[in-house]
Amino acid sequence: MIRHLALCLIPMLGTLQAADFQPSLARQAALGCQPLEKPENGAGVQAVLAHIQKGLPQSIKVDKNGDADVVGLPHPYTSPCIKDAFQQQFYWDTYFINQGLLRIGLAEQARNNVNNLLLLTDQFGIVPSANRRSMANRSQTPFLSQMVRDIYQDKPDAAWLKSAVAVLKKDYNFWMTKRLAPCGLNRSGNDATEQYLMAFYYYLAKERFKGLALATKAEQFAFSSQALSEAETWDFTPRYDRRAEEYCPLDLNANLYIYELNFAWFSQILGAGEEAAWLAKAEKRKALMQELLWNEKLGCYCDFDWKNRKQGDLVSCATLYPLVAGFATPQQAEQVVKAMCAKLEGAHGLATCEQRTHPFSYQWDFPNAWPPLQMLAIQGLDRYGFKADAQRLARKYVDTVVRNFVKTGDLWEKYNAVTGTIEVKDEYQMPRMMGWTAGVFVFAADYLKLRNGGEQKP
Repeated sequence: MIRHLALCLIPMLGTLQAADFQPSLARQAALGCQPLEKPENGAGVQAVLAHIQKGLPQSIKVDKNGDADVVGLPHPYTSPCIKDAFQQQFYWDTYFINQGLLRIGLAEQARNNVNNLLLLTDQFGIVPSANRRSMANRSQTPFLSQMVRDIYQDKPDAAWLKSAVAVLKKDYNFWMTKRLAPCGLNRSGNDATEQYLMAFYYYLAKERFKGLALATKAEQFAFSSQALSEAETWDFTPRYDRRAEEYCPLDLNANLYIYELNFAWFSQILGAGEEAAWLAKAEKRKALMQELLWNEKLGCYCDFDWKNRKQGDLVSCATLYPLVAGFATPQQAEQVVKAMCAKLEGAHGLATCEQRTHPFSYQWDFPNAWPPLQMLAIQGLDRYGFKADAQRLARKYVDTVVRNFVKTGDLWEKYNAVTGTIEVKDEYQMPRMMGWTAGVFVFAADYLKLRNGGEQKP
């Protein structure tokens, strides 16, 4: 009975699913969703796909030795950029990069990437932000469980899965022992030394928040620590009002819910008999998330300020994570879509957060459209039956990437959801990027059936 229950409850992540309801196109218009412009032609789409097919292999690097800071990796790894910026393996980037690798015939490289992350987790007891010792003082929004499941489903191997699950439990234990808030949900944090925090403060003041000048060491340490903890989720964002350690992020907890469901599924595959325990953990988390993260007034999910026992009120793309994880009710999902259309969707995709004025400029904010958030939105909307919305967003992303590729000959780290250009809000000079931009493009092109000569009408 438990085995059957687990199989029914655990979503098949990586495979888009329809729910039992789907709003009409007229209803979508009533929600205020921004329509598509004229779609780009098929030749542009194929040109980008050809660029990706050539470029992703050029992002594969080999560094078995490392240096005083860089951790050598036993397998080739995929860096976000072909050259210049971001030459190491980065944690959550890898999940989205793998979406492309698995779809263009490079599944073995996707497996290499996951094996490297498992090795880092085994070594540090945490999935570090990247394979640098200096970046092992914080993690990122957890996606390793999803990556392990993707690799197993691509090529089932029970022995590999058993060893991977043993390491994954170390990652889960990290979150449950070092990042647990008093309310019972998980929070962001860091384990940096005072020396690192002071160096990080000077970096922030010089490079990221120019003009920052705090008077005392205590203020500098506090600002630096909160900023480093903020980098454990989306990097710098207005979601936490510069108090990331005092919030339970929506995306973090939604992904840990997926972890718990996946552990139940892994147990079922391996015959470990742990399904009931993991499903109980998932149900407990689900109840807490529904209690603390659902903002009835706004009609969407928000982060939770556990220190002050109140909900945040900033609408961001994180509100779509419960649709990806599958714990929103159909009624809640419909309200989330309404909030998305009203506050996040631009003519060229989803802005990271709703438009507001803040004392600092953040790149994980309006009007920037980050590729991974577009993909997660498409997955979540499709899962709950909002296929017209999912197709519209997929088409907006594909078209934005194509237009900018035609103009610049390259792919970029992020785009502008309002103008559809690469005129974005930056904290550093935006790099040309293969990485998640390519992975999400291949995902979206597949979703729209553009890679095989056909097309799903938005």
